[in-house]
Amino acid sequence: MSNHTQSADLFERAAAIVPSGVSTNTRSRQPHPLYFTSAKGAHAFDADGNRHLDLIMGNGAVMLGHGYAPVQEAVARAIAAGLTCGVEAVAMVDAAEAFMSAVQWPDMVRFTNTGTEAVQHALHIARHATGRTRIAKVEGSYHGWSDEVFVSVWADLAKAGSADAIKPLAQFAGQRCDLVDEVVVLPFNDVERTLAVLDQLGGDLAALLLEPVMIDIGFIPATTDYLKALRRAADKHGFVLIYDELLTGFNLAPGGVADTSGVAPDLALFGKAMANGYPMAAIAGREELMRMTEPGKGPAFVGTFNGHGIAVAAAAAALPILASGEVQNTLAERGRRLAASFARAAADAGVAAHLVTGGSHMHWYFLDGEVTDYRSAAKTDGAAYAAFTGELGARDILFLPNPLSHHAISLAHDDALLDEIDVAFAAGLSAVAKR
Repeated sequence: MSNHTQSADLFERAAAIVPSGVSTNTRSRQPHPLYFTSAKGAHAFDADGNRHLDLIMGNGAVMLGHGYAPVQEAVARAIAAGLTCGVEAVAMVDAAEAFMSAVQWPDMVRFTNTGTEAVQHALHIARHATGRTRIAKVEGSYHGWSDEVFVSVWADLAKAGSADAIKPLAQFAGQRCDLVDEVVVLPFNDVERTLAVLDQLGGDLAALLLEPVMIDIGFIPATTDYLKALRRAADKHGFVLIYDELLTGFNLAPGGVADTSGVAPDLALFGKAMANGYPMAAIAGREELMRMTEPGKGPAFVGTFNGHGIAVAAAAAALPILASGEVQNTLAERGRRLAASFARAAADAGVAAHLVTGGSHMHWYFLDGEVTDYRSAAKTDGAAYAAFTGELGARDILFLPNPLSHHAISLAHDDALLDEIDVAFAAGLSAVAKR
């Protein structure tokens, strides 16, 4: 087990002035979080000098690997130029053109900083376009932490009602319950139940906000039939279909799930891998909707750091690399290899578990049967997850502690590192079997 004395000292300093000693609660750990000084390729280095094999990779944002040279060189040039924010950077135009070259189904794109901001812009557009206020989302989907979308994410199923009538549940203290109660919560991948709700309430909806791959509860793709049904319902009832691809955009395919399924939304949100970890998000879609954000035409689209000089330089460098699909194909093949070796190790250990992968993303579930929605994913065995990841942590492999989260590799996770992961997974599954 590695020494973490410096991280313990840093936690003591931070916790006195920063709640939990971290900038986001997802980095909180027991007995204390780790603090990092640098990263390269597939590894991150902590304050004690320990090298960690990263299976988080910025929640899939660092798809090309930490410190990827072409992106870092573009960022270094941007830093040397001294241009940060407050004016429009030339690199914004380069990034926008590179985006449209990669993601070919939309008409226009606009950049912002975070996924939460992109979600809010999309909802403002939808409400302005339809004259309606209510929105629908899927049970278990995460779209940021604002009051009206942080609803029924990791829901308590004892309080959530039946799959025929899902009750919207607030996710945190301090939420406006009047907004939560207005949200229509749909069952994922259940065409019949979803259409029954939409036929009843679709005429009241401004938007249906969808993760076409449910990824903050692991990795659960929508079926093409489900996506087609939602597309038909949006056209029938006049609401705006929004894909939240902040985590899956550029990861599964250059154009996202619209590419892999052939079913395009009206608007889509992108982020994470777009700038290989630099803070940036995008909203893209049909021209008549996008132009509503122009001055004096409808919803506001403002932000001092929108199109930040460093971020757009990173995106302008990363996007052409992601546009061909070669990176995605390589990572998908590596994911399939990991899933196959995981399945063999699980069978050898006699453990009911499977690894689901797509693009650079992956997650392991400890249960029998297929995972198709939140309610099936929630059956995963949390104690088995803890035993499994305890073995990973002992080997200095970075993971997320929530059994319903997600993990990722990168282009830097080469064959030698995949072998190392295979060994760790087998040891973790053995630990589960020995509980």
